[in-house]
Amino acid sequence: MKCVFGIAFIIWGNLPGNALQLGVFMQQAINPTCHESDGCLNRGYAVAWGVGVLTLCAFLNVATREYVIELNNVFAVLKLGFVAVITLVGIGYGAVHGDGCRRITWDPIDQRDASNLGDIALALFFAMYPYTGYEQPFYVLSEVSDAQTRFAPATYSAMLVVMILFPLANLSYLCMVPYTGNAGLPENMALAVIERLSGISPTTPSGDRNPAAVRAVSALLAIFIFGNLMAQTYTASRVKAEIAKEGILPFSITLSKRYETLFSRVGRLFTSTPRPPLSDVDGSREHAPFPATVLHWTFEIILILAFGLTMDPRDAYGGLTYMYTYVIFGVFGFLTAAGLLYEKLGLEPNRDRRWPELSRGRPWLDPVPAVVATICLGFLLFAAFARPSPGKGAGWPWWVGPTVGLGSVFLGALWWGGMRFFRWYGSWKLVIDRIPIVRIRQGVPVQVGEVVKHTTVAVVRQ
Repeated sequence: MKCVFGIAFIIWGNLPGNALQLGVFMQQAINPTCHESDGCLNRGYAVAWGVGVLTLCAFLNVATREYVIELNNVFAVLKLGFVAVITLVGIGYGAVHGDGCRRITWDPIDQRDASNLGDIALALFFAMYPYTGYEQPFYVLSEVSDAQTRFAPATYSAMLVVMILFPLANLSYLCMVPYTGNAGLPENMALAVIERLSGISPTTPSGDRNPAAVRAVSALLAIFIFGNLMAQTYTASRVKAEIAKEGILPFSITLSKRYETLFSRVGRLFTSTPRPPLSDVDGSREHAPFPATVLHWTFEIILILAFGLTMDPRDAYGGLTYMYTYVIFGVFGFLTAAGLLYEKLGLEPNRDRRWPELSRGRPWLDPVPAVVATICLGFLLFAAFARPSPGKGAGWPWWVGPTVGLGSVFLGALWWGGMRFFRWYGSWKLVIDRIPIVRIRQGVPVQVGEVVKHTTVAVVRQ
């Protein structure tokens, strides 16, 4: 499982599709008469913007830890504030102008597609994409101050907010730009809302659209994407450092190392105080996973160049987004839920796992949530192989996404088999020692770091 998760996450645990979309929005902000459906979008410019912003995020990740966290918090507040404002404005506008909220229909564009399993599976994966990322804080618990008291309330609050706010935001869009069941929706719903507020109908020709609204919305969405990329870079680089600690990668020790951040090094030149100006949770000089950040950045650049230079930006964004959701949310979610169900049901009676004693709390209706998640995610993984209606897809043939997604899992299994073979053939094994560094805070032991040692030991083949 270390190899299955590690190899797939190294490949797909990034957001090059979002970076490519940022390039599209920046082109629209510069030239508001150019739209995604037009041929005026320059593929090379979109890729250049994406590469540039990914490089900037990687640099900030190794330059400072503290300021990146604060900047991520600012972006998160601004984004939720924007969604909340759009929600209130949309519902209010729809209620005042023609009671648009009551004129929403839920009928599909084509009744023949209503029961198409491929369309439903594809729509569900894209609908799940905005909810991905909730698992990222779990990856960096070692860097959360007072995690035992702060983390659970913050997680529940965040999930509750998005479960309420995101559906209401979609409802507000439809209140302002009603869907009649016989026509498609605008490409950019946020832009359609702003244009409707400015008195321009979203159905007018592109040349009649409000240039100021296009510039403002495109720039705002690009800023929010930048915030998403920063948060992903912060967490994913640290996950890849942890993967390297497991000894499944070449140069594992090098890739798992952390180095003092650039801002901390510069700060030491201008202060003589015993406490460093920038510090980790344990008060020491702040560090960042520089080699793992380079690894993360490398795969992002490979993907954005491979897809961005060979496909239309819209198709590349759709394909990369679908692949990320299928692997990170679908495959990993299914394996996690199935593994949790395996533990809860005690399917190995001869092994005393003592799950009820080790778990401090049990969810409502336990283990029903694990059963439901396992069945639903498992069904979706294979429903994705159903052919969608013509003209609908994720940027490439429908079978490519799930095939490559499951293929990355088998690649991890193949990696594990090859690693075991070479160690057997070379008559050696790798012994991994992880020595925790623990501090007592308010009477509670907290792990603030660890020392990792990899030792090659010779073995005698039988």
